[in-house]
Amino acid sequence: MTTYGLPIVLALLIFIIGARIARIVSSRAELGFNRAPNSDPSLSRFFASLIRYLLLVIIVMAALSVLGVDTSPIFGLIAASGAAIAFILQGALSNVAAGVMLILFRPYKVGDEVEIGGSRGKVTEIQLTATTLSTTDNVKIIVGNGKAWGGTIKNFTSMGARRLDREFGISYDADIDKAIKAITSAAAENPRVHTKPAPWAKVVNLGDSSVDIQLRAWCDAADYKALSTEISQPVKEALDAAGIGIPYPHEIKIKQHVKSSKGQDRINRLKALREQNT
Repeated sequence: MTTYGLPIVLALLIFIIGARIARIVSSRAELGFNRAPNSDPSLSRFFASLIRYLLLVIIVMAALSVLGVDTSPIFGLIAASGAAIAFILQGALSNVAAGVMLILFRPYKVGDEVEIGGSRGKVTEIQLTATTLSTTDNVKIIVGNGKAWGGTIKNFTSMGARRLDREFGISYDADIDKAIKAITSAAAENPRVHTKPAPWAKVVNLGDSSVDIQLRAWCDAADYKALSTEISQPVKEALDAAGIGIPYPHEIKIKQHVKSSKGQDRINRLKALREQNT
């Protein structure tokens, strides 16, 4: 008891008191991270847990040292195991590192419509390893954060407003100024379209069978899809009311009858020879 009892009791006290201290320090650290500007609860929880486990490792080593255990081989084993685990889980660790960067710099947030890793949808969840998207046809897409952070990120919502570009073709004999007025007036009547800047329309192309006029209308990012589906019908009705025709491509096929050619003469001679033989 005198030889081993006191070291065991002291080691237990170090572990119990140290575990409580580690819990308190991690809780205080989480609160401190949450108070920081642009903080994220998941990132704060991750760092707090990391601090707690590091403190627990130190506490266990201190308790073993009190018991007279040589901890240098254990430190070496932990370092070697950490290196092996890091090598095996390098893909997952890169996703975690990318997740930390995404949470810190916030190129997108929950609710934004984005295109990341070649996939497009609305962000529903941002975790340390992956970002979850939901498409318009209700498909769930999970993109690794390493792929998101290491590639191009398109955020269609963060700017607050978006511009809708839509082209309409009119016939060559139509009044261009009248058509432009009809298109811009139809767009301006839509409540989703911003008044500043006002809808804009100009001739952008002279096609094979039509004069192409492009409409540019600004709207809230949340209204972009709705406006994209709503705008064509009122513009068509406005052009009809103004007497502006909308052409469609024409294809003319010319069939020419060849009375005489070398190939045709050869075919006729072969036909005559067959008739003589029969």
